[in-house]
Amino acid sequence: MIQEISFHENRNTIAQMRREVYTTGLIHEIDEFDEAAHHFALFNTAREITGVIRVLRNDEVPKLELQSESDAQDLVYPKDGLIIEVSRGCARRSLTGMPLMKLAMAMQDYAKRQKAAHVVTKSGKRLLPLYQTMGFRVFGKPFYSDWFDDRRTGMMSIPIIYDFVKPARAAAVVVPQEEEEVLVW
Repeated sequence: MIQEISFHENRNTIAQMRREVYTTGLIHEIDEFDEAAHHFALFNTAREITGVIRVLRNDEVPKLELQSESDAQDLVYPKDGLIIEVSRGCARRSLTGMPLMKLAMAMQDYAKRQKAAHVVTKSGKRLLPLYQTMGFRVFGKPFYSDWFDDRRTGMMSIPIIYDFVKPARAAAVVVPQEEEEVLVW
């Protein structure tokens, strides 16, 4: 089961889980976005938290985490509708049953219920094909994250977006061609 949890009541559990899972490169277990974020937990049958993930909404925070990355300042965000950013998803390593996929799918469902126009997140190179089969597209160049020790680990983040509302595109202009006159004898 996945449900929203209070950050303040579960701060230590969230920090501990991130510390356990992000063993290479997490700079801060808790950051400045956590206070404003919506946090969700995956529970096992004994009602223990076995995974966590967070959501930021562009209608509730002045800047999303991705917008605050110093190496990703050239990202162009859609101007229409609610943008939901999903980040910091982690689950205990000993679990089976694809807990991170369950969390990701629950966040997509949350975004739909909130009538989001777009969901943004970042991916590593290894998981990018999975996200792309789910309908995400890359919307910027890879970058080193300010919240992870990417420069030391050499693992870059790739910004990706899922569009519930397809971005407006310029309509193709069809210019009618003059018909050639064909003379038949």
